Amino acid sequence: MTNDGDARPGESNGGVGDGGVGDGSAAVPAAHQGPRGEILLESRDLVAGYLPEVNILNGCNVHVRDGELVGIIGPNGAGKSTLIKAMFGIVPVRDGQVMLRGTEITGVPTYKLVGRGVGYVPQNNNVFPSLTIEENLQMGLYLRPGEYQERYQEVTELFPVLHERRRQRGGSLSGGERQVVAMGRALMTDPQVLLLDEPSAGLSPMMQDTVFEAVQRINAAGVSVLMVEQNAHRCLQLSDRAYVLDQGKDAYTGTGRELMDDPKVIELDLGTLARA
Repeated sequence: MTNDGDARPGESNGGVGDGGVGDGSAAVPAAHQGPRGEILLESRDLVAGYLPEVNILNGCNVHVRDGELVGIIGPNGAGKSTLIKAMFGIVPVRDGQVMLRGTEITGVPTYKLVGRGVGYVPQNNNVFPSLTIEENLQMGLYLRPGEYQERYQEVTELFPVLHERRRQRGGSLSGGERQVVAMGRALMTDPQVLLLDEPSAGLSPMMQDTVFEAVQRINAAGVSVLMVEQNAHRCLQLSDRAYVLDQGKDAYTGTGRELMDDPKVIELDLGTLARA
């Protein structure tokens, strides 16, 4: 981004360091993971797919608790992006349930999910290129314009660079900068949980760091995060817990270190994890 020289006094663009990892031990099947707190969002035996009679998810169980950053990793074609799209109502659910604080939201339209506190950032086409950063943020609350000033203040306190460079157009931003703007726009609705679809895809290592720092900052501000990520190693470093998907099911779950050290997980050919 290019600074327009309009930064507010006393603001900085400091980041957050990499998150810690858990103690090393073997990963356990997902169903055996013990509870830590109230479940915010979950999928129960979810079956979903894009084409008739072709299922991508085959009974997938994933949950996010209040305040957690939960990662979703797995080999290509495992159903990672399909999972969060199904949970957000973009992909049809054929069986199973999506629950928000114990209330079923399966099939609820996306705009109503946003109103209930579920945010979503797609991998591609996630900003309006002809609009400025500020106008992109405004689009996040176009149905609730009366709340704009308050939410703008809170989001730009979290990411001061969005205010400092608010007049820059989305089309002039790099891929990593667009991800930060897209996350900021999703935060304008004040979500309880944010679904991220491969936020580091196609980015340079430096821009990946920028995006992962933004994810950590969002989580530290109290927003639960469910993140699908192709960079398995970094995802496991950042996540409180993570799931490994394989053939449309949750194969394993555990802390980052548990999954990074488990040979069964590495054998699934997770790219950056296997090479780390």
